[in-house]
Amino acid sequence: MLPALLLIACPAASALLLALAVRLQSLAATLLVAYLAFAANLGLTTLALSPIHEVTRAGLGVAEGVVLAGAIGVWWLRGRPGFPLEHARRGLRELVRDPATCLFLCLVVVLLVYELVLGLTVPPNNWDSLAYHLARAAAWFQHHGVEWIPNAPTPRMNVFQPLAEQELFYLFVAAGGGALYALPQFLAELAILVAVYGAARRLGFDLRPAACASFLVATFSLVALEATTAQNDLVAASFMAVAACLLLGGGLVEPMFGGAAAGFALGVKLSTAPAIPVLVVLALLRGRRAFARAAIGGLAGFVALGLWGYVLNFLHGGNILGAGAYTLEDRGSPAYPKSVVNALDLLYGSMDLSVLSNLLIFILAAVGVVVGVVVGLWLYRRVGGRSALGEAALTALPFAAPLLVLGGAGVVAFVARLWGFPIRGAGGWVPALDASLSAQYGRISNEDWSAFGPVGIVALLAAAVFAAVAFARGRADRRHLVLATALPVFVVLVALDSTFNPFLVRFFLVPGVVTAPLLAFLVRGRTSALAFFVAAALTVVLTVVDDQSKPLENPSGFGPPWHLTEVRAVYTNSRIEYAAALSAYDKLVPPKACVGAVLEDYDPSYLLYGNDLRHHVVYLPPNVPLEDAIRSNLFYVVVNDVEGPIVVPVFTSAGWRMRPLGTVWTLLSAPHAGAGNCGAN
Repeated sequence: MLPALLLIACPAASALLLALAVRLQSLAATLLVAYLAFAANLGLTTLALSPIHEVTRAGLGVAEGVVLAGAIGVWWLRGRPGFPLEHARRGLRELVRDPATCLFLCLVVVLLVYELVLGLTVPPNNWDSLAYHLARAAAWFQHHGVEWIPNAPTPRMNVFQPLAEQELFYLFVAAGGGALYALPQFLAELAILVAVYGAARRLGFDLRPAACASFLVATFSLVALEATTAQNDLVAASFMAVAACLLLGGGLVEPMFGGAAAGFALGVKLSTAPAIPVLVVLALLRGRRAFARAAIGGLAGFVALGLWGYVLNFLHGGNILGAGAYTLEDRGSPAYPKSVVNALDLLYGSMDLSVLSNLLIFILAAVGVVVGVVVGLWLYRRVGGRSALGEAALTALPFAAPLLVLGGAGVVAFVARLWGFPIRGAGGWVPALDASLSAQYGRISNEDWSAFGPVGIVALLAAAVFAAVAFARGRADRRHLVLATALPVFVVLVALDSTFNPFLVRFFLVPGVVTAPLLAFLVRGRTSALAFFVAAALTVVLTVVDDQSKPLENPSGFGPPWHLTEVRAVYTNSRIEYAAALSAYDKLVPPKACVGAVLEDYDPSYLLYGNDLRHHVVYLPPNVPLEDAIRSNLFYVVVNDVEGPIVVPVFTSAGWRMRPLGTVWTLLSAPHAGAGNCGAN
């Protein structure tokens, strides 16, 4: 474990020292710059060492030693500055003295600890992660460098932007396996929470509502669910949240770091691009010099870390977005009525009720009415006027949020059917989904299908409306108004430039976290903050307890999620056929064997490596797999049963043994099969 700890501690220490050397006055900004430096370190070292195939523990150790020495030198020359803790200590004391805020803080701490435990103990079972996020990093791991993966079963392993997977790659090398697969997403969540708090403070909100706005983001369904996966939505959103926070700050260097964060985001996920216009306007509001610095930082960040995935796409496919069908995946041209229908579908997809039943929804609404009336009468006697009515409405809002979402989803579905493009019912796209999923859609706790949760989506929309009204009354400035446009601008741009599928809703994390500082409008009063705490705590606890991939009470009788084996984790995520295949594969293939693979587009190819990366996997072309298997000195080949009728006879005619792996894969074993030696670690 010592090499792993050192290889993680060194870039963390370097990042903190470099952030301190910048001498920012804000602790939040210092931590965000350190996060950027940490991500840049992992990305640049894996890139720099890849051409010589030295992304190994030894190579990273030398590189990190040099970086750490340089960081210490810069920090020393800058006068050995420390953390700006004076305001932070005073602020923490203020937070813990307020009951509602202290309760919210405790909820978030418990939630984060639970997410960290799951991320460190549960084997990965998220399907996108198994199919390409983790499989991509594992392929790089065995070749000791970031490179184009020959014969990859899905083009996603090559054509999608790679920065988040480079972080995974670094951690794979440091840990010697996939034990830390969830760490990039978890760190990204922490960065988002700090950025939302920092941005809210810079917008002029007091400490308590700014902190509560940040805490509320931690209860969003998708944030809590994705923090335990190897996906990249939180990583992409974190850079945009950091960019917004730093562009709202003062000083000479923060706009440059904010621009760099936006450049990094484009290296994680192209779907961050529709939020770039909001950041551009924020930078312009700072003035021409600040905008120029932000533009320089953005260009530098993009060239350093965001550009190289596009370069590889161009070199290997002639298109910067990727060759073949994946150039156009989920993309389309503006058209009527398609773009309008896209917008309606996206709005419907964002109507996330978590796992609340109708009975609970109506009970919460009734509680909201009662609490709102009681608070309104109490405050009216004390302060009177509109402030009492406003605080009463805000206190009732989180309890009424699920009912508002239920009604809003019905309105959107009704309008879509009138337009001739139904969402539910006959001809709708929801029934076209998997039958079990169709019955649950909108009431499911799953990192692929959930959104912000009922409290989250209502709070974001209400906060945007509050900002617009406050601006119209002269109580907010243009920065508030710009952030309020993040969600509608994103919806419009995605609707114009995409072909809808339900997974697009996950991309709304980006405008969601950019808008999130405005949530402070809703929690300025103590009663409203307490109400949001109660409603958000209820929904997020139900969400994580009933997480379809990692349920606290497993219906299959496997016990709590931290007891899951790799096979049981796959079984838990409704992939019984692949769980059976993995179980048979583990029994039939010896450790450290070299394994060939002829797979289909969405096969979970990471399972072939093992979570400890004990197997060396070579992807074979389906047309001449036998020749390539012999040339690569392979004794085992796994074939998807779709390819089986063509591939299997070629091997069996050469004397290879065929054995089924469940109902989806077939294992081919060479005569006198052993482990082989194809360059495995």
